[in-house]
Amino acid sequence: MTSSYEQDGARLLIIEDDAMQHGLIGRIASSVGFTPSVARTYEEAGAQFRANKFDCITLDLSLSGQRSGTDVLHMLGDLHCKAPIVIVSGATGLQLQLTSSIARSLKLTICESIPKPLDLALLRKTLTKVMDSLKRAAAPSMA
Repeated sequence: MTSSYEQDGARLLIIEDDAMQHGLIGRIASSVGFTPSVARTYEEAGAQFRANKFDCITLDLSLSGQRSGTDVLHMLGDLHCKAPIVIVSGATGLQLQLTSSIARSLKLTICESIPKPLDLALLRKTLTKVMDSLKRAAAPSMA
């Protein structure tokens, strides 16, 4: 699978309706090498995902409007998303366990769940780990 990292750098889709939160996520993502895009609603997330190739996604489970982050997971599953997903949420442990179970059933990869208030150090560490993985995957094979 060819990632968009190979063509134009790594792209991150931030699915978050709170401007302060997506601003923080975007700044940290940029600092580790991602080009961030923001979707504030389920509909925007679908449009962005269909129009672009993303190497990673951050997802808030509590979006404004009638559709939730869980609905976004179902949509991403239907669209055969292969990008790792970082859950950024104020959800409880049980809700996060249920979310992880749903993601596994949809063949989605949740690489981390980061609680709100946002743990900036954990977010930076997680996005750095994803970026390092993308760089290794894009590097020419030594074989």
